[in-house]
Amino acid sequence: MKAIIEIQHNSHNVIVDDIEKIVKADLKAKGYKMTLIDTLNIYYKPEDIVVYYVATLKEAKEIIEGSLYIEK
Repeated sequence: MKAIIEIQHNSHNVIVDDIEKIVKADLKAKGYKMTLIDTLNIYYKPEDIVVYYVATLKEAKEIIEGSLYIEK
């Protein structure tokens, strides 16, 4: 069984898996490989329809921060 988690706020619906996909796509577009990432923390602020994330790389302990607007 696969569960689908959807966040609904002010007539805007977002599927949690989609949030993870767009964050990973953004990191890949910036040249980071998922295998090099140690932790990835994702925060969704529904009132602004914005996703924020903080990723830490395994080796360099570099921290990557970003934000993405989710279109309706």
